[in-house]
Amino acid sequence: MGNSGEQRRTPKTLPDDVGRLSWLSEQTGISESTLYRLAATGALAEFGVFRVGAQYRCSKPKALRKIHGPLGGSA
Repeated sequence: MGNSGEQRRTPKTLPDDVGRLSWLSEQTGISESTLYRLAATGALAEFGVFRVGAQYRCSKPKALRKIHGPLGGSA
């Protein structure tokens, strides 16, 4: 397999529970550039941020739990 004619295949849509860092930016109010910089250092692992090839994605449920706390939390 050579490099000529090969293209990366990326799905047109993401699963409902996976978001881009732009989504995380909207949820947190932190700029995308800052999120990308933090993601590169591994500082966003708690938010469910992971790398897929050269791109970063996040687990929406994990990020929302980190931002808002667990659902049905104790009073």
